[in-house]
Formats: sequence, C-alpha cells, structure tokens
Amino acid sequence: MNDNENFDPRDQFGFRLGRLARFWRSRLDEKMRPHGLTQARWVVMIHLRRGGNGFKQKALARFVGIEGPTLVHILDNLEKQSLIERRQDKVDRRGKTVHLTDKGWRMIEVLDEVVAEVRSENLAGISDADLAHCLTVFENIESHVNDVLADQSDAVLLQYETEENGLKR
Repeated sequence: MNDNENFDPRDQFGFRLGRLARFWRSRLDEKMRPHGLTQARWVVMIHLRRGGNGFKQKALARFVGIEGPTLVHILDNLEKQSLIERRQDKVDRRGKTVHLTDKGWRMIEVLDEVVAEVRSENLAGISDADLAHCLTVFENIESHVNDVLADQSDAVLLQYETEENGLKR
C-alpha cells in the first residue's frame, strides 16, 4: 500500500509542525554557535529583550518554560560571557532581576540579523497570502486549544470546590 493513498492532513499536522519547529530552531542554533550562543542561551536572551528593563528570575523561567535551576545554569553562562547581569530586586530583596548588558544588547542585534537571515531562507518562495492564511490557521488552533484548557481548568476548579465542600457528584 502506498503511503500517499492514506494521507490524512490531520494525522500529519502535529508531526510536521513539530518537525518544522525543530528544523527552524536547529538552523538558528547552527548560525548562532559561532557567536557563542546555544539555543538555550539565545532563547533566554530573546525573552530578556522582551522584558526590557529586566525580568525576575522566576518569571523568566516561567516565560522560557524551564525550571529555575536550569535557568540559573544558563544565566551563569550568559553572565560569564558578560551578556547579562543579575541585580537585587528592588521590590523583593530575596529575588534577583536579570538584565542585558551593553554587550548583550549588541548580541541581540546579531541575533536579530541571524533570525532575519534564517527567516528569509526558510520562507523563500512562500507568498505573503500563504503566510497570512497559515497564521490564520495557527490563530484558530490556538483559540481552540485555549478554550479546551479553560474548560479543563474550570472542571478541575469545580472538582476541587466540590471536594472542599464535601459534596459528591
């Protein structure tokens, strides 16, 4: 049986999306390696840029999607490269905020150039109309996923409240 005979786009979508994301990140990683940045480091730096005047370490870990100890290791390396600095949090003396240094901001400029280059390579020959349609599909999927997650959160909250009040279903 020919694999193309049973081609179902819904079966392929998640796999292909994940593979494309891995390829895209891998290409960026390859191009940033000569600049001393691994994927873990440049992802953190991208989030730091969005934070502008500094992120609390806990919030940064949450945004990046990693555990605190993993982030600390990455920040240690970025600090050794003089790309970031950690400062006492002015509001919470127990916490630290993370800031890009001048050298870090210059590296962001390099990263932006590399990202633009990879984007141009990867999207060559793709029309703006096709990209816009693809983004619309992504938005629809994200909306649906958010609805499902909200429903699940509501169900968990309802179950918790029911158990707290000693009620049985």
